[in-house]
Amino acid sequence: MNGGIWRKELASRLKDLVIPVLPGTIFSSIAGELQLMADSYLRDGDHFAAGQDFVNALASWSYALGWLDAGAVLGLIDAPGRDHQWIFREVVLPAGTGFRLVEKTQRYDVLLSTAIEAAVAAPEPCTAISGAANRFILVARVFRDYGRYFHSSGKVPNALGSFSYGHAWLDAGVRAGLLRIEGARDLFAV
Repeated sequence: MNGGIWRKELASRLKDLVIPVLPGTIFSSIAGELQLMADSYLRDGDHFAAGQDFVNALASWSYALGWLDAGAVLGLIDAPGRDHQWIFREVVLPAGTGFRLVEKTQRYDVLLSTAIEAAVAAPEPCTAISGAANRFILVARVFRDYGRYFHSSGKVPNALGSFSYGHAWLDAGVRAGLLRIEGARDLFAV
């Protein structure tokens, strides 16, 4: 499986991660939560890979990368990427994962689309933080569109990664207080 390239990117970022905000502040608390989620999903992905469940491993690693990138955009995490084009590196999974991969990818497309509709900016309009909230929703939409493009191009593992990554931005936005959920709460990691 060459999906390990995403895992290597994630592990490299986590190894070099710095939280550039003052310890003990609200922002350091949020940064710690974002880091914890990325660490947890790296471990989950490794657990899945060890059990030959490469579909869930790939989804976990790309989800973790989304948490890190969301934290970086907020200035709460400094975890420089080595490969800024990682999502475009074609991933090939072992034979026998096809049906499961397609099913999960289609399900994640629907889940992300539903989550996008349920997430709204929490801050007052026309504030800087409201702009950040809208950016998080935009990233989720862009990665949903990337996922659909990858899926239609036959790059189904990349589609799954895109949907998972986009969903991480919504979850991170909710955890950071940028987004509010208006329906379908069960789709979010709150």
